[in-house]
Amino acid sequence: MKKLGPIIAVITLACLSICAWQPSLAGTWRDDFEDNDTREWKIFNIDRKAEKWWIDDGEAVGEIFLPGFMSLWLTGELSWKHYSVSCRAKLVEDKDEPPTIGLTLHDRGEEDSRYLFFIDYIFGTVRIVKAVQDDWNIITYLFDAEIDTWYDLTATIYEDGTLEFKIDDEVFTAVDEDLLKGGQAGLVVADGRAHFDDVAITGENIPNGGPGKARPVEPRTKLTTTWGHLKND
Repeated sequence: MKKLGPIIAVITLACLSICAWQPSLAGTWRDDFEDNDTREWKIFNIDRKAEKWWIDDGEAVGEIFLPGFMSLWLTGELSWKHYSVSCRAKLVEDKDEPPTIGLTLHDRGEEDSRYLFFIDYIFGTVRIVKAVQDDWNIITYLFDAEIDTWYDLTATIYEDGTLEFKIDDEVFTAVDEDLLKGGQAGLVVADGRAHFDDVAITGENIPNGGPGKARPVEPRTKLTTTWGHLKND
């Protein structure tokens, strides 16, 4: 038995070394809206005459009552960065203005700084936007979306400056060499009423939690372009 001691010690040290070198696993926060609890969400700069968010039959609903408005429903912390947000989303009604739905990441509401990932229904496009106050830098791709149709959305900000927007099995990307600071994540609707479900936020500094259940994520194909500096008219 004495001869086994050094062998066991070496095996133990090897196991500890392997464990020590394991990369830290990303955490995931989820909400599938089955509990009807919205306390972890907040409307940014709420205008009760123009916007509302609520839970209906296990789905989050965001609605603009007046044309020309965009509503952000936010969760998380300003310290969150380089993370991914996924959900299911569909537009169910427009408000006589070009409606859009999508996601916001690295959102710092009070500083008016964020990334936006949109589906634009009237113009048949998707947009990746770096929005800082009134200065919007935009990448646009063609994408024909249909009203009252569910789409799987995933927006990701990578540490190398890649911004990625997945819609079902299509992937659109841009590159920002001067990333915005971290911030909250959220859902977005403009000039319409939209439903969202199965929200998952994943990243190295995202805590595991939330009331939602785990959902499988499938890899997508990729289309890539370089960030373009375009001004929103």
